[in-house]
Amino acid sequence: MKKFILIFFLISIFNFLYSEKLIVGVYENPPLVFKENNEYKGLAADLLKSIAEKENWELIFQYNSFKNLLNEINNNEIDILIALGKTKERENFIVYPSESFFTNWGTIYTNNDSIDSILDLKNKKVAVLKNDIYYIHENGIKNLSKKMNLNFDFYEFDSYDEVLKAVKNKSCDAGIVNRLYNGNTYNLYKTPIVFLPIEIYFGFSKNVSKNIINNVNYYLDKWKLDENSIYYSLLDKYIFKKRNTNFEKIIKLVIAIIIILLSISITFYILLKNATKKLKRKNDELEAYNNEIIAMNEELEESYSNMETLNFKLLQLTKMISKLKITNSFDDFYEELLRTAIYLIPEADYGSIIFIDSNNSWKFLSAYGHNFELLKKITFAAGHIPETENIRIIDNIVENERLEMDKESYNILLKASKPIKQSLIYEISIKNNEWINFCLDIDKNSEKVFSEESVEIMEIFANLARAFWIQKLSYEHIKEVYLNLANKLAYIAEEYDEVTGEHIHRLAKYSRFIAEKLNLDKKSIENIYLYAPLHDIGKILIDKSILLKNGNLTDEEWQEMKKHTIYGAKILDEPYFKIARNIALYHHEKYDGSGYPYGLKGDEIPIEAQIVALADIYDALRSKRPYKKEFSHEVTTEIILKGDNRTKPDDFNPKILEIFKKYHIEFKKMYDENMKNN
Repeated sequence: MKKFILIFFLISIFNFLYSEKLIVGVYENPPLVFKENNEYKGLAADLLKSIAEKENWELIFQYNSFKNLLNEINNNEIDILIALGKTKERENFIVYPSESFFTNWGTIYTNNDSIDSILDLKNKKVAVLKNDIYYIHENGIKNLSKKMNLNFDFYEFDSYDEVLKAVKNKSCDAGIVNRLYNGNTYNLYKTPIVFLPIEIYFGFSKNVSKNIINNVNYYLDKWKLDENSIYYSLLDKYIFKKRNTNFEKIIKLVIAIIIILLSISITFYILLKNATKKLKRKNDELEAYNNEIIAMNEELEESYSNMETLNFKLLQLTKMISKLKITNSFDDFYEELLRTAIYLIPEADYGSIIFIDSNNSWKFLSAYGHNFELLKKITFAAGHIPETENIRIIDNIVENERLEMDKESYNILLKASKPIKQSLIYEISIKNNEWINFCLDIDKNSEKVFSEESVEIMEIFANLARAFWIQKLSYEHIKEVYLNLANKLAYIAEEYDEVTGEHIHRLAKYSRFIAEKLNLDKKSIENIYLYAPLHDIGKILIDKSILLKNGNLTDEEWQEMKKHTIYGAKILDEPYFKIARNIALYHHEKYDGSGYPYGLKGDEIPIEAQIVALADIYDALRSKRPYKKEFSHEVTTEIILKGDNRTKPDDFNPKILEIFKKYHIEFKKMYDENMKNN
């Protein structure tokens, strides 16, 4: 035992004496690296510390401006520079590992939303970080402005904070920072302008041992392949935590409501218990009032029972509301909302949700029990816009609406509605002069009427629903912004390749047609239609001379051309774009495994990419390109079904190929209709 302790002690001393000491240059660049509680943290800092712990390295952090750190690593005064991009100039004095740990790009902040294009910055004052890659790179903002003859007036600063402060105090019109640096801290407008996607690395001085660099490569490669590794834990901690903020707020709100309801229940329970004891004492003291006290006690017990029932329903309401998904389509969201309301209000047999806009126009969003297809045809102007939120009960509502509706709309309402005895209506405001009308109905032949309890539950439900509604609108707005940006990039990619924008419209229609014939679910069909136009978005990063070359590509040029699938996947590497990313990355894979970039085979290829692959081939054959003439529908069909020197039937999923064979005339109609309209 003593020998074992001695050996362990000697090994510990040896490791301590011979541990590698590395000087790490750091600068303020949250969330990749920042100082908190006298300790350097962030995705890059914590990754390096995790590797150092594995390899028994001692890290000595040395803070300076980014510009000075570049000089220090050039002079071998530091061993590692944390979190930087790669340029040809930097490679002269910095050794880069083969593995990057993050992808970043440049973005532009301004004081207002008047700047939405790089062209709007002409002759403007632009704040930049000295030696920042987005500034000095051969494809950075400095060279880009020269190529486009925009005459930017650049002001250099030592940190991103100084850049954003210069924009905030209006000494500069715009500021260039990386996409992670939060301009919201300064209440600035984040423009939709993005440029220069780059990989982020650890940079090593030329004096650092190759073994150290190889170890960094080893751990980064290993961890990036394991979704349960420290790498993905740190991504969740530092990069994705902001995206969960809204969801966390909702959870906290729901928990707060539950706590309040439980507190109310406990308070009423204690009050009831004390009242019961008091009544019992009076019963003993005053026998003459025995019957009256018993009656009061029974009444209180009934009230308590009703309160317990109400509390139970409120808890059920909270649980059901929390299960609503903002990621559903609007139609599914409205339908689930209405079904939840009808479930919670026991008297309700039917119901509807109506949107009232600032012009007093109606739009039925959902209906239960009534004929929704007919109700959607009603767009009449109501008699007034609600001025305040109001919950009320109305008898024979259809007859009442007759006074305010035109004859045609009233006849549709009468035909589409079930016979109604009584309606519970709550109008809630979601924006200025925009209202949502919740309407729950009791069947004409029913003996039920809406209770006060149901009115209270309806009021609580509608207010909780309003919060989810606003969250849903915010989610859809963010999704729409992402999609609009991606579509603009898709148009840029098509124009870059000298292919008309009509190609991507036709491609979307072919892809939707195939998805429908494969009986995919409604949401998948919609996503394929929306994202098919983004299939070649990666071409914006391919040299234009390669794209427009009339002759055959060299082997080197062909290898570069094939990278557009990888570039496209990197551009679309966001949660909103999972389907779009699959399409961009895999649409050149072939069913027999002969495609690129990975040579996937059969159902290893996502179905959305298989669909777009055939649609893209059909429209490419029909279209004139710099290197080929256009083919007729008949020749194109012959090539796809029988093959030629470049295309063969084995390239495609047999089911998709059979759909094309059966419905190829529909493809011709879609193509001809598009050409006729343009």
